Amino acid sequence: MFQPTGTDLSLPTASSTAELFRDPVSVVFNLDGYQVLSACDLPMGGRRVIAAANSSEAACPDCGVISARVHQRTRQRVKDLGVGGKNIELIVIKPRFLCTEVACARRTFTQVTSQLPFRARCTARLKAAAVESVLDEGMPIWRACARHRLGWATINAAVVADTLTIPDPDLVPVRALGIDEHRFARAKWFKHPETAQWCRVEPWMSTFVNADNGNILGVVDGRSSANITRWLKQRSQAWLDSLEVVAIDPSSAFRNAVRQVLPAVEISVDHWHVVRLGNQMLTEVRQRVTREVLGRRGRKEDSVWAHRMLLLRAGDRLTDAGLHRLEEVLADADFEQVAAAWAVKERLRAMLAAKDIPAAQNARIDFEMAVTAADMVETDKLAATVANWWTEIKVFVRTQVTNARTESANTGIKQIKRTGRGFRNQRNYQSRILGTSVRQTRRRRRIPHQQGLHAQR
Repeated sequence: MFQPTGTDLSLPTASSTAELFRDPVSVVFNLDGYQVLSACDLPMGGRRVIAAANSSEAACPDCGVISARVHQRTRQRVKDLGVGGKNIELIVIKPRFLCTEVACARRTFTQVTSQLPFRARCTARLKAAAVESVLDEGMPIWRACARHRLGWATINAAVVADTLTIPDPDLVPVRALGIDEHRFARAKWFKHPETAQWCRVEPWMSTFVNADNGNILGVVDGRSSANITRWLKQRSQAWLDSLEVVAIDPSSAFRNAVRQVLPAVEISVDHWHVVRLGNQMLTEVRQRVTREVLGRRGRKEDSVWAHRMLLLRAGDRLTDAGLHRLEEVLADADFEQVAAAWAVKERLRAMLAAKDIPAAQNARIDFEMAVTAADMVETDKLAATVANWWTEIKVFVRTQVTNARTESANTGIKQIKRTGRGFRNQRNYQSRILGTSVRQTRRRRRIPHQQGLHAQR
């Protein structure tokens, strides 16, 4: 047991403030605005710390008059961060002052500080450390409860409140905006009350991301054009004027929403999704031809099926051995349609890899010639999609703006959902996403937190 100061309930005076800050125990404990009066080890483990506020006066919350007249003093047990690997039982001496203003209706009031607001049962730095565990470390709330000895509702409320401090998206000009969707939860079935038919509901949510730095700007329910339009219309005119290009997947709903609100902004289609359409076309042709030639699905002894992943790889990135195996597969006369589909896929990749618009237009001619030579339903469908999105493809070739940052943000969102074992409350879900994104951005910029474990200790 150690007793750095006395155990009386007297409050520090203003004249002794300078000496209090030099108190070694108070410096080590590092609770802003408080002086350690006594500390001791507990028989069952942990430590008990008795502290009082440095100031011996306080302002009335109603009239603002400073009072130093103490009505009574009470001891309150609050939760705090551990010190030296041991839990802390913090006892705070809280004075209740008399209001000296005669005209004030309030007779008495309790002293409050930044670390212990009104009716607080734990210190602000403990809440900040719990929020850091959830948003910075990706810890589920139930595990943060065990670490910081707080309830689930307390930590969740602190996490939700932290999102209220997120800067308004209108205050951050954005040059390139990325829009993408992700599943909020599993698909659900319900019976329609009028038709008695079972309907499938897919809980989608749409994400708005700064395509330059990956910072998440907003998350809205659904993926329809109306939801995208509603979020864009909520932005200020100055923010909308700062936009130059919007990157989207090949989604007509996203394109219609952007063109409705931002008719002058260019739209860039993500090239990865266009290449994915080409790979999907090749897979459909391979499956159809296999059923027509062999009368069954592909098996491991079939050369085309065994090299199905080799067909989807970029032709210009294949090794000599891989290129040789691919030539053997495509040389089979029974699978000449697969070879034609592969040629269409490669022409599509060459078109998207063009460095300028003239090169892209020349590559498109080669692509259309390959489609004509193939003469298949699958390739014609792909060519129609390219024609429908040709304007957006040209924007991508010229600007090279993609949805890569948006896809990366969606990957982080999936990790948040996985860590939380799913979410039923959309508000909590959105607070986790926005709070985590803002804190990651701060870390990348090396901006220290105003409050938290690392700032306090």
